[in-house]
Amino acid sequence: MSAYSIVEYLADHDGYKCGYCGSKDTNFSRGMWAHSMTCEDYQDLIDRGWRRSGKYVYKPTMNRMCCPSYTIRCEALRFKATKSQKKILKRFTRYLMYDEKPRAGGGGAEGKQCSDDKDISDEVASPSQNSERQLADRDVKGLDPSAIDASAIVNEKTKDKTPETSQSGETKGEGSSKTQQPNKVHDEKKQPKPGLGPDPNKPACKKAKQLRLERKQQRLAQRQETTNATQTSKATKRETNAPKCIEELIVDSLPGQEPKHKLEVRLVRSYPRSEEFERTFKESQALFAKYQMAIHKDPPEECDTLSFTRFLVDSPLQPDDTEDAPECGYGSFHQQYWLDGKLIAVGVIDLLPHCVSSVYLFYDPDYQFLNLGTYSALREAAFTRLLHNVTPSIEYYYMGYYIHSCQKMKYKGNYYPSYLVCTEAFSWQPIEKCRPKLDANKYSRLDESDAPDPEAIDSLDRVLVLYKHTAMPYIQYKRFNSSADDDQVKEYAGMVGKTCAERMLLYRN
Repeated sequence: MSAYSIVEYLADHDGYKCGYCGSKDTNFSRGMWAHSMTCEDYQDLIDRGWRRSGKYVYKPTMNRMCCPSYTIRCEALRFKATKSQKKILKRFTRYLMYDEKPRAGGGGAEGKQCSDDKDISDEVASPSQNSERQLADRDVKGLDPSAIDASAIVNEKTKDKTPETSQSGETKGEGSSKTQQPNKVHDEKKQPKPGLGPDPNKPACKKAKQLRLERKQQRLAQRQETTNATQTSKATKRETNAPKCIEELIVDSLPGQEPKHKLEVRLVRSYPRSEEFERTFKESQALFAKYQMAIHKDPPEECDTLSFTRFLVDSPLQPDDTEDAPECGYGSFHQQYWLDGKLIAVGVIDLLPHCVSSVYLFYDPDYQFLNLGTYSALREAAFTRLLHNVTPSIEYYYMGYYIHSCQKMKYKGNYYPSYLVCTEAFSWQPIEKCRPKLDANKYSRLDESDAPDPEAIDSLDRVLVLYKHTAMPYIQYKRFNSSADDDQVKEYAGMVGKTCAERMLLYRN
């Protein structure tokens, strides 16, 4: 019997207070008390919009309630962190490494944080930029006539000439005060001596035009080298600046440095309770009470041990350690965050055949500056990717309900890429396509096609029920009980879908 899910269906009820908008009687849902449930059945149920709170499993009545709640999931294998999410991870790393706390409140602190998050590579000129500047300086110098070094040309022309001196002992051609007649200078020019021609050991003289052409070719070659270097640098920079995956962004320590704080994340099975969970139960319960009273303003009597146990410890999920399951198995767990040996946060999660499903998070309000809500969600998305490496069927991170009409719940749509389930066709739709529909109406059919419910029930005969400790199909149950309620069973089967209706046991007394 332990291989079956056993549920007790609770019919629709009058409206009750909405925890999101505060309305007194506009929240409607249907529910089941799950005495036990397989992880496979619960996976199928959350894909149809169900969620659990302890052992109570419920589904919102979307077209009647004030704040329609759509199941949202993130495709963890393609997850890309936003700029703000990266900032939170960097702040957390800086706190661990240097005990650096972000400034409290105000746009100024946020603005300073933005400047601190820039990569150092953005502040330093790249090698290609420096080389471009140097080459540009050389180009300008080469075009400046005043900067040309003419000493080599002058020396070449005057090499074999010896200065002539006048009878008065003054060097000829130095502008002596004693005048010299031009025709005399012309007459005194020496005639070239007969020789063997140009010195073969010396390079041939070049004309000015040829020199200009060579300098131009040299400049073009330098520019080509600069262009190639720039393109190589840009290609290298593109590779360096490629988006980092979430695992690279979560940094608990840096190589060669001793962190100021030590973070340890532990996964402990909460139901059935493991030994490690039992050892830390009192710390978890105390942290839960502190969180509920400080953040949600709950009275102490609503945060006691019994409330904590019913809400976040008890679970209908049966542990599953089959071969295709991860090493920890499927089922209900607490992911504990220990900072310097102190419990500062707990994420309540379910590990299912295709996903990691987030149930709840509570944390120490004294560490609210670390944005533990977002940080834990990013850690759980990374954990989903890690589990996928050993269990390929686990691909998604379920974040509970997305409520478009509630501003404080819309943040869940910031985890890219995310999808909402259409509660009529039960297909997953990208949240980007859903937002315009939900802007126009609080509740909307998200699937644009006319596709029907693929799990619609066609007959009640094969619905399984549990009657007097015996599992039987509904058609057989009706033979024992003439007052069988077909309408309620039909409603139940339509809510859970054909597969679950024919696999789970509906309790009948």
